[in-house]
Amino acid sequence: MLSLEGRERGNAMERLRVIEPFDRPRPVSVTSLRRKRRHAVIKHALTTIHSANPADGLWTAAAARIDLHRYQIEPALAAIAGATRLLLADAVGLGKTIQAGLLLSELYQRAWVERALIVCPAGLRDTWQRELLNRFGISAAVLDQQSIADRIAQYPPGVNPWIADSIAIVSIDFIKRDEVLAALEGVPVDLLIADEAHHLSPGTDRGAALARLAARAAWCVLVTATPHSGDPDAFVYLTGLGRHADPITIFRRQRHDVGLDHTRRTHFLKVRTSDHERALFDAIAAYSRAIWSGRGRDDHAARLIAITIARRATSSHEAIVNTLRRRRALLGVEPSIDQPRLPWEDVDDADGGGSDSLVSVQGLENIDDERAALDHLIELASRCDSRSKMVRLVRLLSRIDEPAIVFTEYRDTLDAIVTLLARSRRVAAIHGAMPADERRRAVDAFNDGRHDVLVATDAAGEGLNLHHRCRLVIDVELPWNPVRLEQRIGRVDRLGQRRPVHAIRMFHGATIEEEVLDRLSLRRRRADVDLDRVASEQDVAAAVFARQEAMPGHVPRLNTAAVLAAGAEVDRLTHQRRFGNARGIRARCYATPRNDRSRQLVALYRRTYLNRYGAVLGDAIEAYQLTLSAVPPSLAEFRACIDAVRVPVREAASIPAPSESLHHRLASIRRQLAREQRREFQRSLFDGRAEADQAQREHLAARLDSALERLQRAIAPAEPTQTRTELVAAWPGKRT
Repeated sequence: MLSLEGRERGNAMERLRVIEPFDRPRPVSVTSLRRKRRHAVIKHALTTIHSANPADGLWTAAAARIDLHRYQIEPALAAIAGATRLLLADAVGLGKTIQAGLLLSELYQRAWVERALIVCPAGLRDTWQRELLNRFGISAAVLDQQSIADRIAQYPPGVNPWIADSIAIVSIDFIKRDEVLAALEGVPVDLLIADEAHHLSPGTDRGAALARLAARAAWCVLVTATPHSGDPDAFVYLTGLGRHADPITIFRRQRHDVGLDHTRRTHFLKVRTSDHERALFDAIAAYSRAIWSGRGRDDHAARLIAITIARRATSSHEAIVNTLRRRRALLGVEPSIDQPRLPWEDVDDADGGGSDSLVSVQGLENIDDERAALDHLIELASRCDSRSKMVRLVRLLSRIDEPAIVFTEYRDTLDAIVTLLARSRRVAAIHGAMPADERRRAVDAFNDGRHDVLVATDAAGEGLNLHHRCRLVIDVELPWNPVRLEQRIGRVDRLGQRRPVHAIRMFHGATIEEEVLDRLSLRRRRADVDLDRVASEQDVAAAVFARQEAMPGHVPRLNTAAVLAAGAEVDRLTHQRRFGNARGIRARCYATPRNDRSRQLVALYRRTYLNRYGAVLGDAIEAYQLTLSAVPPSLAEFRACIDAVRVPVREAASIPAPSESLHHRLASIRRQLAREQRREFQRSLFDGRAEADQAQREHLAARLDSALERLQRAIAPAEPTQTRTELVAAWPGKRT
């Protein structure tokens, strides 16, 4: 089997495996010297010098379609040096996807990674696919239930449908299913990338699925702008994913840390309420506080319903009316079992009305009193003929008259906004229940100018890139967690945004919403949300409902890793771009002497360093200046003089190898697989299913162990005698 890799611009990094003698590859000869002009030879030499692939440098960044920022190349350099578990936790809009993609590109180019798995929310799969292809030339497959079913129908029986793609992108809610996870565990995964990793909480199916996959991957990369949401247990769980006694390397940079100017402006828009709205808000606040101080003291679900009712009341009239009526109908009724999602339904109901089991939770001690309270609230809501926030939003958009994205937490509010704005504007909407392809079309239509306003919920707001056309974000209501505010404005406050960014946050004065604003300390016009000092939603609710004077303790500030060589590497990559990236067939060329008195010869060589298994670890460019005994009388003899040059053998001690932590991790994973392979089982007296299951486990463990052994060979240190030297160019030196 022969592995080929494309080096031309059109097929860069594309890999092809052929089997001899069924396939008949032909080697391309590059041994002959070509005569060229002196200027062309020296230009070729400069291009070769700057396109060298040092063992401790980046091989693909110069050809990638990215801006060369020092902080963005640091994670890739850390992984090459031996970091095995990385947390990319930069602020929103600083290019974490680019950093993870560059890391993947570098490890894949070195043949350290043969198979990578990218796990993300369903709405981000196409974004990842486009970013990898457009920026790094990497083709990745998006896999879902339909594509897997098609492969099962095409492949022979017993073939794992996940084995075909070297780089696959899947949604977290798809792989967390037992049957999908079982199939994935039989596939060797060298690199695991988890986007929006803050969703990986302890005690959840998402967290458990990623933990099982990360424990077998050589590299584990977690990507999130909000690694710490105020819950220390969740943060410890996140940073412990995939641990094998190896530390996690954290990259946590804010905009001011990377030298970016702050162009964000925050505006707080107080909305006046009518008398009927005021009466409803006061009654809702009293009802929510009664639940919190009653059954909410011991019942977590009661606390959640108190928070839900209070938040939906300040969102829109439609949101609170629908919730109150639904709760009144379900209160005291045994809720039906929630129907689980089918595996091909990549939707998120977080922006919906909530499950029946939550809405029907009893909040007050006496259920009859609670029914009476709900009837009173529904009566108050029916009197509210005015919708102050909606009216204010229409007036605001009319005055601004530029593209805007409007965020809301709830689908009820989104539908009301779309219905109202559609009378006078071109409006698009995205929410969690929409399929991924419909979300993509809505975003593309907004970015192309076919829509003026994009209305979105937080369930569909992650990963949107809207900064090329839009700079305005309007929050219809205030989330009770500042992390969501930062996620929202990060859709337009990103690298590449060339205008000042404005965030307008609407709130009802003298209500719970204004209390939340004060508790979160958000009344700052210029400052970003300090994500190292956030509080959880439960903490905010306790401060609002129990009227506490102070918020809980602050989240400890995360220390970021630094790669000192990143600055010099950016300079090298910049020069490499300037002189061009020498890809494709490297021709050997020479220039003839200018006159018959030149006896100096400059010869340029590329020395490639290999390890004992033949893996390429890097190369270096070496130049030698030689003095000829006599001026060659002919071109043939001049070429013969060049071919007669013998390059001295050099030790490979200068070629750095990955740190021992990577070797220790691979050894630890292999020991874990060996323990699983030796697991005892009970034989059956009537059939051989137990033996068959054990044989299957041993087969899968052997396959995973073989992949890890291949990786250990690929990262083995260089051997002094394993070098390959190639003449690049030669030309006459100065006259003597």
